[in-house]
Amino acid sequence: MRYRLSVEGSLKKHLRRLVCSINDDIALALLLACRDPERGVHEARKSCKEMRAVLRLIRPWLGEAEFRYWQDFYRSFSGKLSGNRDAMVRVQTWKSLVAEFPRLQGKAFAGVASFLSAQQPDSADERGRDFYLELALEIGKQSEVPQTWNLPKSLSDLLPNLKTIYRDACEAGKTAKRSNNTDSFHRFRKRSKDLFYCLRVLKPVIDTNLTSMVAGLQEMSEIQGNANDQAVLLAYLREHRKSLGLDDSDWKLVQNRITKKRSELRRQAHKMAKKHLMKSPGVFIKSL
Repeated sequence: MRYRLSVEGSLKKHLRRLVCSINDDIALALLLACRDPERGVHEARKSCKEMRAVLRLIRPWLGEAEFRYWQDFYRSFSGKLSGNRDAMVRVQTWKSLVAEFPRLQGKAFAGVASFLSAQQPDSADERGRDFYLELALEIGKQSEVPQTWNLPKSLSDLLPNLKTIYRDACEAGKTAKRSNNTDSFHRFRKRSKDLFYCLRVLKPVIDTNLTSMVAGLQEMSEIQGNANDQAVLLAYLREHRKSLGLDDSDWKLVQNRITKKRSELRRQAHKMAKKHLMKSPGVFIKSL
């Protein structure tokens, strides 16, 4: 069970236990991947993202070199798990589009599903238990927090950096809305997800009721993720355009449908951001 921060005792000790707990969650998810690769990999990658968000929260106390080292470690670790999951997500994203847009259910588009499925290897057969067990052992070695980490002693110490994380999410959202390109929207997703994880972690030690905001940020993150999946699918299909067996008119329809869905999801995310990221950073921190 995930360790929760507490107002009782030393925040420094609680943060150490939290980091250990997240590492334990990653290891347990990898053990789950031995029998359920899709679910286990998904949970392990989520916990890696949470750890990277926590690292951002405590960044000033780690020092830049230490922060970069561990950010790179968890980014690289998560990357080892990404390949097969990306293929699975492309298949799932296409299936959801076909279900939503009946015109994509015609025989002319059957080749798209066949092509995407062919790129989706069986994770269990390709990697096997040894792959996930080896990664579980690797992350297990990180269960103890380095003694060199001089972590903050109180919540008030963390608030200035939480303010920065909130500000980064707000600015990323504004940039994404203004530019309307995939890279800026992806950054918006990453920064708002950092804020979500940090607020969820801090919820037990903050007097203000953050339940609604945390739930809203989680929902927004899922919408952002779905929008990103559409963008990734479109880029992948464009790259393999000749393998899809579509004539020009059918290909145009595919592009239009994916683009339309992506734009719809982005609008939803920006609408939610207007609600949850509406305060100035200073006002937000004072409200806690």
